[in-house]
Amino acid sequence: MRSKIDVIVLAAGKGKRMHQAFPGTPKVLVPLSGRPMLIRLLDAVSRADLHARPIIVVGPAVEEKVREALREREVRFVVQNEPRGTGHAVLCAKSAGLNAENVLVLYGDHPLISARTIRKLVDTHLVGQAAVTMLTVPLPDFKGWRASFADWGRIVRDDREKFLRSVEAKDASASELRITEVNPSMYCFRADFLWRNLPKVNCENAQGEFYLPDVLNFAKAEGEKIETVAVSDAREALGANTPEQLAVLEQVFAEVKEQWEK
Repeated sequence: MRSKIDVIVLAAGKGKRMHQAFPGTPKVLVPLSGRPMLIRLLDAVSRADLHARPIIVVGPAVEEKVREALREREVRFVVQNEPRGTGHAVLCAKSAGLNAENVLVLYGDHPLISARTIRKLVDTHLVGQAAVTMLTVPLPDFKGWRASFADWGRIVRDDREKFLRSVEAKDASASELRITEVNPSMYCFRADFLWRNLPKVNCENAQGEFYLPDVLNFAKAEGEKIETVAVSDAREALGANTPEQLAVLEQVFAEVKEQWEK
């Protein structure tokens, strides 16, 4: 069943906040325990047995270096010429001639996601036949190593704990910011739903970008099924935008690598 999946990995960011520690290195190629973050993610995708040739979405400024780093990998490349947000980046990937029935979206700067969690997300999606199946990260708070999650979108649910919407932190109200279930923006989409609705997403938000999570609004409006899968260990969803966040990843990776590299 997992052969019905196209895999898109977003890797276009230059990583300006990393440049002081890693000058000239694209963010996704910053090493985690001696190995680029992007390659650690691709290793997990490979172990998940998705039988897919991932599409790597890169920006012009990082394309050459990322291509060189992945020269021995069975991947395809798509260039996002302008940094217009995650929704736009995924839409760019459509030009690679995707033809699977479902689409998995992951991020090159989130290297700790395990093959086990990728399989769980994909299998839940395939069995449930939802328009969208999304990973979520339930947290007790935003203290300590969880502090970076405070900048992430919040999962808003109704009184019966059913998913209502995802709202970006910069667009959230004070009450929404108190929610401690966050959206890592990792999804499995039914391809026909995604490609029909993604072009409708607008950039009317605080960042002026096309957010991928906004496509969920169309699923709700159309009465489509949305499934959520809670990650079993929040540390898997950690990403790195700064040297300080990378130091957290290094510590976590040292603690869990034997368990997660399966």
